[in-house]
Amino acid sequence: MKLIAERTHLLAALKAVCHLADSKAKIPMLSTVRLRTEGSRLLIAATDNDAYAEAEIAAEVERQGAACIAADVLLRMTGNFPEGAQVSIDAGDALATVKAGRSRYQPHVLPATDFPSAFVATGNVARFMLMPEEVRRLFDIPRPAAAKGMKDRPYLEGVYLHTSEDDAALWGVAGSGYVLLAANVEAPEGAQDLPKKLEPDGTRPGRARGVMVPLESVAHLLRLGEVPLEIEAGDNVLAVRGAGSGVKVSYATRLLENRYPPYERVVPPLEGPRITVEAGAFAAAVKRLADMAGNDERPVAMEWGEEGDLSLWLDDHSDGIYGTEMLEIESRVGTGRVGIRSGFIMKAIEAVGRGHVEIWCAGEDKPVRFRNLDDADLVAVAAPQTLRRRPHQGAAIAAGEAA
Repeated sequence: MKLIAERTHLLAALKAVCHLADSKAKIPMLSTVRLRTEGSRLLIAATDNDAYAEAEIAAEVERQGAACIAADVLLRMTGNFPEGAQVSIDAGDALATVKAGRSRYQPHVLPATDFPSAFVATGNVARFMLMPEEVRRLFDIPRPAAAKGMKDRPYLEGVYLHTSEDDAALWGVAGSGYVLLAANVEAPEGAQDLPKKLEPDGTRPGRARGVMVPLESVAHLLRLGEVPLEIEAGDNVLAVRGAGSGVKVSYATRLLENRYPPYERVVPPLEGPRITVEAGAFAAAVKRLADMAGNDERPVAMEWGEEGDLSLWLDDHSDGIYGTEMLEIESRVGTGRVGIRSGFIMKAIEAVGRGHVEIWCAGEDKPVRFRNLDDADLVAVAAPQTLRRRPHQGAAIAAGEAA
C-alpha cells in the first residue's frame, strides 16, 4: 500500500477512531488502526471488540493495499507533522515508511487480514436520521443519570432509546434507581421500526421496547460533532454514519441486553404540592451547600410553608458543618418537605436547564420531579432520602443564633 494524504484530513480521521484503540490491549491487533485503500479513498478503522469505528478520507493512491499500524504511534506522528503537510505512507510486510517534508519514520506493521471485521446491524433494522441538536437532546441530556459500576444493574449503564406508544416521539432515557432523566424529540421517519414491547409467552421471553446503547458508545456518538447522523438499529448492533469537513465517519456498537424496567411508573404525576423557583439561583444555592458539606452525598433538605421563602439546609449535624440557604418562591401550591442528595439535585437541574423550574413534592418518602416551564417535555426525577432532623426540632440554624 502506498498513498499520499493531506495531514489535516489524516489527523482528523485518526482522532475520530483512535479512542477505540488501546495501547495496553492484551491482543496486539486491538492497539492498532487498520489503513485500507479503495480506489482514491483511504479508510482508517479501530475497534475494541465492543465498538468499531472507521473514517474515510480522500487520498492519492499509488498502490492499493492494507496494513495495521500502532494507533498511538501514528496519531502522535501525524500530530507532530507541520500544518498543511502532505503525508506519504508506504507500507510493506514488516515496516511502513511515513514521510512528511523532511521527516521520515518507520513504524512496525501487522497484517491487515488479522484485523476484526466490522459490526453490522442485523434482524429487523430501523433506519432513520437525527440532526445534531436531536442527538444532543436524546443522548447528552440523559446520560449523567446512567448507572456506573453497579454490578447488580449492568443493564442500566447506558441510554435507553425507544419510541412512545403511539410512535409520535423518540425518547432517550437514563436512570440509576436514584435519578431518572428523559428527553424526547419528534420521531423521525423510520424510528417507528425500533423494537416494540413483547410480552412473554410459553415460546419466548418478554422484551422491553427500543434498544439500550452502552454509556461508552454514547460518548463516541457525541464525538461525531455537529453533523447529521444516519442511524441503523438492529437486534444487537447500532450503526451510525456521519460526514464532517473532509472526513466521513462510521461507528457501530454492540447493544446492551434490553432489560430496561418500565420507568414511567416512577415518574410522579403533576399533582400535589409544588413550587416554582429560578433555576440558576436554586442550583447556585445547592452547590454552595454541597461545597460546604465537602461532598455531594449529604442530603439537602427542601422545605416550604404556606408563606415565606424556600428553606434549603444540610441535614445531619453529626456529618459536620450545618448550612442554610433561603430562596424566593415565585409561586406555590401547598407545603412541602423532602431531602435529596445534592448530587442528585444538581443532575436534575442541569438536565432541565435554566429558567423557571417547578419542583413537585408529594411527600418526604416520594420521588421529586423537576420540570422546566419552557421545556415541559423534559423529565427529571430524583429519589428522596430520609431526613434525620424532624420538624419538631425547629430550624437548622435559628434566626440570629449559632447552630
